[in-house]
Amino acid sequence: MNTLLKQLKTARQEKGLKQSEFGKKLGLPQSHISRIERGKTDPRLSTVADMARIADHELMLVPRRLVPVIRFMTEGGNDQEPMWKPDE
Repeated sequence: MNTLLKQLKTARQEKGLKQSEFGKKLGLPQSHISRIERGKTDPRLSTVADMARIADHELMLVPRRLVPVIRFMTEGGNDQEPMWKPDE
């Protein structure tokens, strides 16, 4: 969950929103946003989903087998090593 919360914090910052502004959009005090982002409280799934949407992101369930492909697509990937190899 901490990785997700770090990504949400980064997304909030990239959107130029302060914690207080983010909290206002969520109906939460700035102090609660701070606790969520620091991993000091366990937010409800609906809160995390709302945080993502306000930051122009979307939460999705991805089959585990597709995680490497999604990471490659979103993080740029390594050109030196192919994602798959032809059958031998």
